[in-house]
Amino acid sequence: MNSPANLWQLKSTYERFSERVFWPVGTVEAHGPLPVGTDNVSAEYIARKLAPEFEADVLPLLPFGVNRSLAGHRGSLGLSPETFKAVVYDVGISLARNGVRELVVINGHGGNTSHLKEALYRLHLNTGLKVASVDWWVLVPDLSKEVLGELQGHAGAEEWAFVVAAYPQMYDTLNRERDYPAYHPRPGVSAYPAPRSILLYEEGRTNRYAFSREQLERYVEGVLEAVRGLLKEILEGWAEV
Repeated sequence: MNSPANLWQLKSTYERFSERVFWPVGTVEAHGPLPVGTDNVSAEYIARKLAPEFEADVLPLLPFGVNRSLAGHRGSLGLSPETFKAVVYDVGISLARNGVRELVVINGHGGNTSHLKEALYRLHLNTGLKVASVDWWVLVPDLSKEVLGELQGHAGAEEWAFVVAAYPQMYDTLNRERDYPAYHPRPGVSAYPAPRSILLYEEGRTNRYAFSREQLERYVEGVLEAVRGLLKEILEGWAEV
């Protein structure tokens, strides 16, 4: 990612503090052969790519979230649900106090979803701040099969696409001919830690990252288009509330 991590601090001053902000939130968690910060990369990439179109500033990334099934894997670092919700709420209170009116969280980690919902609703209830949280992968259920030919999952090509988009040099770090061990979670089964950190949505015991740069780029563009459309609908609706 070319933008410095502290871009928001550089742009926002005492005289100018945006009324609309995007906040990328993720976690540090095992992702098979992918970076442990993969969830952070996707959230920050989407936030920074789309913020200029919506005249929004981007808050510094919240890099730690709530890890559960993969918490026992080496490389997973996270917060308790209570701490995570407290951080989200307290930052939101500070934003409201500084005149922010709209907060959109770009979430890169499924373990955060329910806790974000609770914290953001409480924030809206107590401050009137307009809040939304977007799980980007939920918006594109058919995109994987359309572009990649198959549905993958946690630590799959969908997330790999964002790592490559943000850091193109990473494309050649994976062996695209290798089968990486994976696990397919099944209904009625809970395992802590999950047997593997690659979790496939469909049946399978191995995963292969045999995709071209063009395929990965098309996937990322499809996600951006879906998130763009959703944000447009939300923000236009908020303008009338």
